[in-house]
Amino acid sequence: MNPSQQQQQQQPQQQNHSQNTSQIPVDFNDEDRSALEAQICESLETLSQIRVTVENHESASSEVLEQRVDRLVRGLAQMHTMKDRLNVNIPEEVLAYIKDGRNPDEFTSKFMERVASENQFTNGKISALTNFKQEYENKLKEFFPEDAAEILGHEQP
Repeated sequence: MNPSQQQQQQQPQQQNHSQNTSQIPVDFNDEDRSALEAQICESLETLSQIRVTVENHESASSEVLEQRVDRLVRGLAQMHTMKDRLNVNIPEEVLAYIKDGRNPDEFTSKFMERVASENQFTNGKISALTNFKQEYENKLKEFFPEDAAEILGHEQP
């Protein structure tokens, strides 16, 4: 396969990978991440407070509800301004888990199990090939002692 064919073959793979992740550039510092996490927690707390206020709605609580909605809007606006400083790649599979109402930690756990399984399988292949190579070299030395050193590329012991 010539280099241009290899490059053409790699391009669809790269395009497929970019379709599988939400492309948001990568690199942000811990301060930005901490600020975003704090803002998310604050927005979630505000949403919870809004829910309680709406469930227990009284005429006097209209002003409180309005203040909480304003606080939520300001928090969302602040997160929106942070988006340009925060750059992350999120796999589409994780977004699908969240959209389906499942815990993204479940995705991480299953992914780690799959990687460990594939790693174990690959290590088994490596071990089998190593054993085959040793057996091949031993048989080559046994049946073709005069040619074994030349074929194996090193001196016979």
